[in-house]
Amino acid sequence: MLQMKKISLYLGLALLALSGSALSQETNYCHTDEMVRRSLSNNPGLLNDYLAEQARLAAEDIEAAKTGYNTGRAQLPVYIIPVVFHVLHQNGVENISDAQILDQIRILNEDYRKQNADISAVVSSFTAIAADSEIEFRLAKKDPTGNCTNGIDRIFTPLTNAADDDSKLNPWPRSKYLNIWSVKTIGSAGVAGYAYLPGTAPSANEDGIIILSSYIGSIGSGSVNTSRALTHEIGHFLNLPHTWGNTNNPGVACGNDNVSDTPVTKGHTSCQLTDATCTAGVVENVQNFMEYSYCSKMYTTGQKTRMRNALTSSIGQRSSLWTTTNLAATGVSSPAVLCTADFQSSNATNTVCAGSSLTFTDISWNGNPTSWSWTFPGGTPSTSTDSVPVIQYNTPGVYNVSLTVSDASGSVSTTKVGYVTVNSNVATYSNPFYTESFEGSAIPNSEYIVRNQSPGGNTWVQTSTAAATGTKSVMISNLSSAATYVDELIGPSVNMTAISGSNPTLTFKTAYAQRTSTDADKLQFYVSTNCGNTWILRKSLTGATLTSGGVVTGTFTPNSTQWLTHTVNLAGYVSQPNLYFMFRFTSDGGNNIYLDDINISGTSATGVEDIASSTEFNIYPNPIDESTVVAFTLANKEKMDVSVVDMLGREVSKVFSGELNEGEHQFAVGEQSKLISGMYFVRVVVDGKSFTKKMMVK
Repeated sequence: MLQMKKISLYLGLALLALSGSALSQETNYCHTDEMVRRSLSNNPGLLNDYLAEQARLAAEDIEAAKTGYNTGRAQLPVYIIPVVFHVLHQNGVENISDAQILDQIRILNEDYRKQNADISAVVSSFTAIAADSEIEFRLAKKDPTGNCTNGIDRIFTPLTNAADDDSKLNPWPRSKYLNIWSVKTIGSAGVAGYAYLPGTAPSANEDGIIILSSYIGSIGSGSVNTSRALTHEIGHFLNLPHTWGNTNNPGVACGNDNVSDTPVTKGHTSCQLTDATCTAGVVENVQNFMEYSYCSKMYTTGQKTRMRNALTSSIGQRSSLWTTTNLAATGVSSPAVLCTADFQSSNATNTVCAGSSLTFTDISWNGNPTSWSWTFPGGTPSTSTDSVPVIQYNTPGVYNVSLTVSDASGSVSTTKVGYVTVNSNVATYSNPFYTESFEGSAIPNSEYIVRNQSPGGNTWVQTSTAAATGTKSVMISNLSSAATYVDELIGPSVNMTAISGSNPTLTFKTAYAQRTSTDADKLQFYVSTNCGNTWILRKSLTGATLTSGGVVTGTFTPNSTQWLTHTVNLAGYVSQPNLYFMFRFTSDGGNNIYLDDINISGTSATGVEDIASSTEFNIYPNPIDESTVVAFTLANKEKMDVSVVDMLGREVSKVFSGELNEGEHQFAVGEQSKLISGMYFVRVVVDGKSFTKKMMVK
């Protein structure tokens, strides 16, 4: 009779969860009950199997409780579960480190094997039944196709935001792996994570756990306080309800999880260790991992039995995870074998000034290297056998790095092409002006670096479809880019000490349209005083502030009136001899962005002023050939001087000097192509004001 009463109670709890009548409107901690209810409501075929499985487990719990769950006796074998972390990210803090994931695996194994340091703090009422669940977790070492893996699958996707079941990308077979998706935010407010109980997932590809990246591990973006959230969610994955039952309403009503050695409880959202609200004189298991108390430290022997029973059931394919065959197939049972060489540097951008050093660390997969062979072209030393070498780079350039690691299992090698960027301590431009109209060679080039931080998306390219002046500009085809894609355009360095006066400025022109009025695409301007190692934000333009073309649902191509001029004050950098600048565009799913006419203006020691004004001129083609001309339009009759100067500001040749009427004018400068190869400037002086543009000679 007792058995039937227990089973009936459990079925009643399950049906109550499905009704949704007790769902709280308050902040959630775990979303499992709601997701299970939704799945079973939408998939009636799952319901009968689910209820039958819960009835079986409830009956087994009653029988096991009669013998005290065989307390004190090991329940071999130790079940080992292969794990894969799918890290969904957009290159933000949600792209958590390997170290943070490894820290989480450590925490899981300590919690499930009763080896957590705080187990000694379990209150006396429960020390006798605090259980070693004899369940362990290991990152997979072979992927579904048998290739080497470190068990971490990084996926760049906007679905890391407001994540739900649709965010469960690239699922590995649930019969072989426990899939865990780490995300930036979850769609339902206040949710830290959720899992499906065995047999309740809408499909095999949606089975597993989704959890906030900030709730992974105790280091990095994680914290000690939230690091047990995954322990809790895996409890659900292994068929444990909350200690108060199948609702998300802790502290509302006394409930039962149908595990005989966990007292009836109302659930807790704080650490009330002596609480005995539901049954007089019976202290509730506030420190249970299936609580919300945030002082969780234990599972009971009854919960251990229930989880191990779930692992021997075919429901949800949990029983195939720990088999000898699967452990071999996922690479977690064999001795560690080196399969992929990998490394990282001490600098996140791998960018330094000439004369600086980088420290390199081996992060090769799955083995235990005993020897290292490094090659550092351009570095000092150029080779090393240290495990953590420190290398100095003295000459500007872009350099490869190679590593071979070895152990008893063999050797593996890797070369990362263009891994290190060494920038000069001497500015590219030392004269008191800088101008760029992108009429020269395509980018990237010797001066402009394009860094696409969002693989697969469009990035900065030179275009002839639109220009503020001349015939070319640079642009991003943002119409087809996903939200939060990040693309950077890094320019050359300028010696700001050559610009005297108190208020030097940089100007640039943009053309951009929103696709909808709520688009918030962002263009930011940065400077760097340490060769691009770190960057300082100087200007940010977002949404309507950036927009010059209004709202355009189709492809935006600006006309001559749809350009805005922006000014950046560089007064704080007049003492910098080597100032780099960068444009960073972050997509919000809007329309195309165009950039043109970058100018740094100021007063030189000789008093020649270079300023941005309404007077515009262009040089084309550029780099120059015999047909190259300087073209400009005058609004009034003006006295003009046109000359070619070198990098030091010295006049190379006089092109024109005299008065010109209003209107369009062109002067041939093709003969300058006979100059030696290099960078020159065309300087136009109008009414005492000097304007310059760069001219390339091949």
